[in-house]
Amino acid sequence: MSCKEISLYIHIPFCVSKCDYCDFFSIPVGSKNNAVSLDYIDSLCNEIKSRLKQYENCLLKTVYIGGGTPSLLSAAELNKITDVLKEYGFTSDYEFTFEVNPDDVSKELLLALEAAGVNRISCGIQSFSEDVLKSVHRRSNSSQNYECFKLFDHFWHKKLSVDLICGLPGETEESLIHGLNFLTEQKIPHISFYSLCVEEETPLGKAIITDSESYDYDFSDELWLKGRDFLISKGYEQYEVSNFCLKGYECLHNMTYWTHKDYIGCGSGAAGTLYRQPLENDFRYTNTKNIKEYIDFWHDGLKTIENAPQNVEKITLKDSEFEYFMMGLRTVRGVSCKEFEAIFNKKMPEKILNKLKTECTESIDGFYYLDSKKLLFLNKFLEEIYEIINTE
Repeated sequence: MSCKEISLYIHIPFCVSKCDYCDFFSIPVGSKNNAVSLDYIDSLCNEIKSRLKQYENCLLKTVYIGGGTPSLLSAAELNKITDVLKEYGFTSDYEFTFEVNPDDVSKELLLALEAAGVNRISCGIQSFSEDVLKSVHRRSNSSQNYECFKLFDHFWHKKLSVDLICGLPGETEESLIHGLNFLTEQKIPHISFYSLCVEEETPLGKAIITDSESYDYDFSDELWLKGRDFLISKGYEQYEVSNFCLKGYECLHNMTYWTHKDYIGCGSGAAGTLYRQPLENDFRYTNTKNIKEYIDFWHDGLKTIENAPQNVEKITLKDSEFEYFMMGLRTVRGVSCKEFEAIFNKKMPEKILNKLKTECTESIDGFYYLDSKKLLFLNKFLEEIYEIINTE
């Protein structure tokens, strides 16, 4: 019997405090002490069991515990989750990522993560500038951001990724390059380098939109380009729009999203996407963001997932085709006729293929991808593909 390889996202929706730019689902709890309730962990474990029970024979290929702030979990809470995962087992080349906040990093946490089977940490630095961190009410300060790397150096010998957000208020070219230079000198193998997305409902977004916070979008764009060029000059590959790595250190979990593969989401606010045969059965679900409703449903053992408090969205064939291009063209890997045909049981539309041949570079294995300059105009390119798909 063939074994289904699963990608699983687990959401821990609790933070001590919420940063001004953040629009991810999270609940500020005000303190590190008992930040995550045992009832939530029990419910989460039951959901994981119920969703994985759908598969007669499966192994975990990638696991990503994100948030929120997963590093608020105690070792006992972490072990309760990973004990469930170990019931199903991992592939031999699995990737298990755990997000941490810099000021939560300690010898004890790192040893607990390794003992639990985590083999990749994603650390949310965001900026090394004290002024920037204060301006958006980050919990960790600049000193803590630098200090956590000493702990990584001594007590963590698995994979490490760092998140930076370019264009936060107060960031300068000097402060940005200084931070990037520190990371490249440390030979951090994976750097997610995001351009600030101004979200209207966040405190920062409201301040910018109402002009109570001065913000220069053009300068932010220029800053990101300079940061990108700096990383490339230091030997990092831009393998996706916002992700850079040394050779062989791509994030396997995120590649699941970008290559049109199934993923399961567990936890309040988590989402999952399942591509089924026949293709018209594709769907995406998003769990309730009401923590009480989530716990009330999942707390008492395994449940029928169809009755779970979740929003289910049917994915039409045209939407699924567009998502293949939308996600695939974000990466240096790109998209291919052979892969498209294998997924959708049809040839790639000729108009799209002609556009790919005109605008993209073709790799030796038949994949079409946008180079680093053309990636800057990805949205316009995708608009044209969307129009072709929806007029076929």
